[in-house]
Amino acid sequence: MKFIKIVLIILTNTVLWAHGQTQAFQYIQAIKQEKTTFYDTEGYGIFLQDYEYNFDEKGINKIKKKFSIPKETQVSEDSDFPGAKILTYDHIKGEIKTHAIYYIYQSVNEKITVIGFSTLCERVMSIEKELYRAITFNLLPAEIYAPSLVDTIQFAGRSIDLGPACHWRGVRNLQCPDMGQINWSEFSSPERAQQMIDGQKFLNSEMKLGDVLEDREIDIIFEETPVKAIKRKLKIKLPQLIMGGSNILIIYYVTAEVRGRHIACVLSHYTDDIGAQTLPPLLSEVMKLKE
Repeated sequence: MKFIKIVLIILTNTVLWAHGQTQAFQYIQAIKQEKTTFYDTEGYGIFLQDYEYNFDEKGINKIKKKFSIPKETQVSEDSDFPGAKILTYDHIKGEIKTHAIYYIYQSVNEKITVIGFSTLCERVMSIEKELYRAITFNLLPAEIYAPSLVDTIQFAGRSIDLGPACHWRGVRNLQCPDMGQINWSEFSSPERAQQMIDGQKFLNSEMKLGDVLEDREIDIIFEETPVKAIKRKLKIKLPQLIMGGSNILIIYYVTAEVRGRHIACVLSHYTDDIGAQTLPPLLSEVMKLKE
């Protein structure tokens, strides 16, 4: 009888998952590493990891220290996240606010599991709630996980064959040495995509990596769609000798509707990358400069 109850619980959760999933799951992608799983959807960067801390005040204080959460941050609870202790922290830089939320619960070995959410967009509690449940019940489908070795990637609803030259720098953050880098997220609304790109553009300028030499709006073709992009020329503070090549970085900030989904995408390359006089090979896979 106990076995039957367990099966019924699993089946019920699976049915609820299939019936109740929203936009958060239509556009999700993930990468599994040795100890951590990372997810991206709707402007949320999410991670799942176990820690060898006890599930008590001392263990939660260690989590605060690890993620530079102010000591005075209060632990809260919410019936929508049963069993979890919740830490929330907003990092404000100029006009940009990064929301960080840590859901902490007791793992099977009586230690700590953390599901962390961060976003430059407005928080959507329904997304956090559904993803929390899907992750804790291990209900996310296998096809959302990108292979750690890059070959064919899924970009905005289509497959792109790249071969083994590129590597992941994060979920939907792809770099091909001497051929460019693209970092994107997928959304159900243009407003969240714009929030994301505005936040990234501001934070990149505030990172003090270098001096912005130029910011201008240009016309491009992004996934066969004519759109406007912001083209930024950035001079990295490190000299070329230390960089091992050009210290001038070209960055494109793009939002576009592609195949029914809204994309926020940051594309970049150095001025001595392959094909840099037009566009390096990786960038050319998804965009063209308008004549």
